[in-house]
Amino acid sequence: GKVRVDFYDDDQNYLESRVLGAGDVILLAYGGHGFEMLEQTEMIEVKQGPYAGEADKTRFAPIPAGKVRLPK
Repeated sequence: GKVRVDFYDDDQNYLESRVLGAGDVILLAYGGHGFEMLEQTEMIEVKQGPYAGEADKTRFAPIPAGKVRLPK
């Protein structure tokens, strides 16, 4: 499938987005991220543990569709 990944800095400021397809890989080392599924997608996420579920997440408003920046 296809998924749009939105990248944010550590202060939750939107940076840019990328579209990933089958076989693509990303490493998320800092900041925040959001996913927008563009097609039916199977995704595998691997995290270093332990994982405390919802307590490990900081939720914030996603970028509005009209403000998405995709590199050319």
